[in-house]
Amino acid sequence: MIERGIVIKNDENGIDVQMQPSTACESCSACFLNSKNLQILHLNQKISVKPGDTVEIEVKPSYALRSAFLLFFLPLLMMIVGYFIFANFVNIPGWPVSYQGALGGLLAVIATYGAIYFYDKHLQKSDKNSQVRIVRVVQ
Repeated sequence: MIERGIVIKNDENGIDVQMQPSTACESCSACFLNSKNLQILHLNQKISVKPGDTVEIEVKPSYALRSAFLLFFLPLLMMIVGYFIFANFVNIPGWPVSYQGALGGLLAVIATYGAIYFYDKHLQKSDKNSQVRIVRVVQ
């Protein structure tokens, strides 16, 4: 998948690219939002670009697919598992089984998104630069 962005900084810490939001952005966690709510992608890539250059960014499909799975399918699956466990194996006195299941599903979703948050922080430090890269400068 190819996306476009504008280089806003290139220094010894890496390259910051302001991404142009697209529909694929909803399922990807490669960018972060800065204080102005702009999507910024930070890359540790050595390439000759200067601020203001428009660049094409390649996002490997496996990275986008993994992001979509983590953000949408995994929480849904964990909600179902949490509901099943709490409805069948947990007994909270005075609570109907359906309420116990709903509590289990809610707790599972919260725990899943917490785990995804920390996994995302880990990915930002290690894996992203092999999956997302600048492929060319657009004239």
